[in-house]
Amino acid sequence: MKILEIPSWYPPNGGWFFKEHAIALAAQGLQVDVLAGINTGIRDNYPLQRTTRQTMKVCRQDHIREYIRSYPVFPFSEKLNYQSWVRTMLSFYDQYIRDCGHPDIIQVHSSLWAGVVASQVYKRYKVPYVITEHRSRFVYNTREARKLFSPWYNGPLEEAFKLASAIVTVSDSLHPKIIDLYARAAEKLSVIHNMVDCDFFVPPVVQSPLAKVFRLFSLASMRPSKGLDTLLHAMYYLEKEMFGEFELYIGGEGRERKHLEKFAINHGLEGSVKFLGMLNRQQVLHEMQKADLFVLPSRFEAFGVPFIEAMATGLPVIAGRSGGPESFIIPETGRIVEPDQPELLATAIIEMRRNHQQYSPSLIRNYAVENFAREKIAQQYIDLYNSIINK
Repeated sequence: MKILEIPSWYPPNGGWFFKEHAIALAAQGLQVDVLAGINTGIRDNYPLQRTTRQTMKVCRQDHIREYIRSYPVFPFSEKLNYQSWVRTMLSFYDQYIRDCGHPDIIQVHSSLWAGVVASQVYKRYKVPYVITEHRSRFVYNTREARKLFSPWYNGPLEEAFKLASAIVTVSDSLHPKIIDLYARAAEKLSVIHNMVDCDFFVPPVVQSPLAKVFRLFSLASMRPSKGLDTLLHAMYYLEKEMFGEFELYIGGEGRERKHLEKFAINHGLEGSVKFLGMLNRQQVLHEMQKADLFVLPSRFEAFGVPFIEAMATGLPVIAGRSGGPESFIIPETGRIVEPDQPELLATAIIEMRRNHQQYSPSLIRNYAVENFAREKIAQQYIDLYNSIINK
């Protein structure tokens, strides 16, 4: 079976789990190619604009082939960038099939906008495609999420969902918005969770006894939807009530960082809150292995891969009631709290510390491995592809 993956974004601009998805399918014996458009700033690309749209870079690694083309992005022009990206990727697909022929199935990662590209390919060539929707804005449970949908999205997205052979979401919290965009999508919808490399994310070799200072770890892009402001407010309550007994390490970057750092300084949290900046994969593992608890009180979340990575290392977790985490966090592995409730979050953290011995690292890890290991999730996709081809 030959699979072509078209991601809506791709490394180095995020999307590492798309690449891992391709590698996991290849490890199960499929031929997997990736067709990726990498956006660059207009200033960076200006001297090369004419050539970058036509140049294809081919990389072979981890048993997958990556076909990569860069293209410029115009500031403050979302619709123009959408139109440009779709045209570029359709031209890219035509170049790909001249060299490699058509795939059996196209695997799309996110309807915005790879799903639209696949729908245009289907209209031209009748190549079936599967959309896997990852974007947290489809949870659509807050005003911020709703603001991320412009009215002009509706037409292209409706067609993308209409022509897809199957629509996969990483949690069922995304279903209502997709059905709102295309009513008959309900007939095609299924849930396949994100995969995690449980061979990489492992517990520490030696489990350290619980120290006097309870160590929290959080990992997220620093934007309002992740609720890191709520987490810092919770740390302020903890510091007032139980001075010096909790410390928080935060990994990630984003436009909210300066605001969060200012809050920490103004509320006397410099000693208990550490901002680690952008972390590579090895550094994330290191921080998870040193922590006692992973916490991220998001306001809306399609899934939440870091929660599973943390559980694979044996960590209990606390998540905000944000859509995705409710589908996989169970009482034996952690807690769900209401978003925007820092006092409730602080209380949950205290209770997790008091009852920490009740959370078995081996049980938590086994739960992650049994439900989210790469080979298990890859097999669910293979079964789906076979059902489409057999039709």
